[in-house]
Amino acid sequence: MPRNRKGIVAPVPPRFRFPHGVPPPNFALSIPRPTHSAMNPILMYHYVAHSPVPGTHPPLTVPPHEFDEQLAALSAHGSVSVLSDEYSRRLQAGDHGNTVWITFDDGRIDNLDVALPRLVAAGHRATFFVIAEKSLGNEPGFVPLSGLREMLAAGMEIGSHTMTHPRLARLPLEQARREIADSRARLEDALQVPVRAFCHPFGNWNAATVDLVREAGYELATSTIRDNRNARADRWTLRRVMIQPGRTGWRFRYALSPAYHLLHAFKNRRRWTG
Repeated sequence: MPRNRKGIVAPVPPRFRFPHGVPPPNFALSIPRPTHSAMNPILMYHYVAHSPVPGTHPPLTVPPHEFDEQLAALSAHGSVSVLSDEYSRRLQAGDHGNTVWITFDDGRIDNLDVALPRLVAAGHRATFFVIAEKSLGNEPGFVPLSGLREMLAAGMEIGSHTMTHPRLARLPLEQARREIADSRARLEDALQVPVRAFCHPFGNWNAATVDLVREAGYELATSTIRDNRNARADRWTLRRVMIQPGRTGWRFRYALSPAYHLLHAFKNRRRWTG
């Protein structure tokens, strides 16, 4: 038995456990939502494949059957997937309704071969943040230019993830400017569509690089800060829900609930200060 500071034996309180080891199906959604319109989740995916994508961090690869289950859960909940222009408009108006913005980082080939057909079949849309030099250079393992056009034709959106995917805050300012501005210009020239959204590689940014994103003409930018709510002030470092293997069922519902926001709002005060 553990003892307190005075040496007195202190009983150990029983550890709370959910029946059968998991919360009931309506656990996460049973928590009352706030009365103001604040729930505007952005889902952050990287790869959808049966096994980890070579050369990547394994916990970022979601199995296809789990991706199918997540899309089905969104549809069952009546969630409408939007792209950056609609998200931006709703963010400014503070009226999000039951919407979700699905995003993919890096532009790996599985996004085209595995994720895209599943999105189309489920009736959902997504924004794919691609590394311009790799996709426009048709580098093996990444979505080529023809694939980007296929995504656009299917109703998806292409956003910028810089030219080469560096840690922007560690670069000289002029080099960071080129990474941010040139990627947008080259993608727009190749695709002949506006590139409105930007994604900070590695979630690495500072005030100077955020200014560069704004100056380059983007409408908004996503980060790796975890949360399922965003305010107008978050426009250039939008928070997202990172989707990793195993986030299905009640774990997926929890990620879209106020409980997730409360937890990460507390964590973010310690992670993202200064």
